[in-house]
Amino acid sequence: MSTFADKIISFYKNLEFKGILPPGISIMNPYHENPGVINAITLFYKKYYDDNKTRHLILGINPGRFGAGVTGIPFTDTKRLKEQCGFSP
Repeated sequence: MSTFADKIISFYKNLEFKGILPPGISIMNPYHENPGVINAITLFYKKYYDDNKTRHLILGINPGRFGAGVTGIPFTDTKRLKEQCGFSP
C-alpha cells in the first residue's frame, strides 16, 4: 500500500508540462533537471510523511534562488533543509 510520501514522490517524478508556451517563456522543472532533487524530496517526504494519515499538500515555491527550484520541496530553501531536516539536494 502506498503511503502519502510515496504518492507525493510519484507525483513529482511524473510532473510534466505538455502545453505550448509563448516565445521566450520556459518551464523550470527541478524534478527532471537536477538528479539531487529527487533524492532530497525522497528523504524529506519519507522522513515526515511516510504514513497514511489524512493530509493536505500545499504546492508552492520559496521565491528565493535557493528555494524550491533547488530543493524541490515547497517553501524550503537549501540552508533550512540542511540545518533543520539534516540533508540537502
